[in-house]
Amino acid sequence: MLRLFVARAGAEGPHLRLAGADLRHLRAQRVGPGERFVVFDETGAEHEARLERLGGRVAEATILATHHPARESPLDLVLAPALLKGAKMDLVIEKATELGVRRVAPVLCRHAVAQGARLERWRRLALAAAKQSGRTSVPVVDAPRPLAEVVRESWPGLKLIAWESERDTPLGAVAGAVPAVVVLIGPEGGFAEDEVATARAHGFTSVTLAPRILRAETAAIAAAALCQHRWGDLSTARAVR
Repeated sequence: MLRLFVARAGAEGPHLRLAGADLRHLRAQRVGPGERFVVFDETGAEHEARLERLGGRVAEATILATHHPARESPLDLVLAPALLKGAKMDLVIEKATELGVRRVAPVLCRHAVAQGARLERWRRLALAAAKQSGRTSVPVVDAPRPLAEVVRESWPGLKLIAWESERDTPLGAVAGAVPAVVVLIGPEGGFAEDEVATARAHGFTSVTLAPRILRAETAAIAAAALCQHRWGDLSTARAVR
């Protein structure tokens, strides 16, 4: 069933007016009057709606029922990947959204080969992935910032940096139950040693993800999955106790 994100859906009663991209989606999916679709909003609510009229510039619908499904991870997970080129960064944004990441904070570092941010594209990809995956919230996607600035932020919970030269501390061996995690992932060329030292000086723990060298985009996706499995909801156990 078609899912759309509509800010403040239901805030002014059961009537919805849809235009722009939402109207185009209705047309593309051939949703006609009398047919049902789903909208979700920024509060985490999900609404069953029925299309009443499909006009040239606006569609009108009626909200039939509202639910608050529990599909968001209990883990406040921030993925901070180094800026990657083109489709690789797109892939990270999409898969991070599917895996329940709440925020993506791209990082500028020395060995990154990508230049320039496609922030609006990344946010559109996050929205599309949230719709597709059944999420009831859309992750925040930040503008890229230098690593030194990112590590100085007052992050709650556990702070990790995945580093290929780390040999002693696998991610799965870190801590017990935690409510929040931020994890830094390096670029194609890896983190420079002084960048790792800077992160450590600000409370980050260096961890290894695997005994093999992972591509940057693979490492970002793997880190998100491992964190959700260890502390979030990517398992039948829900979270580590």
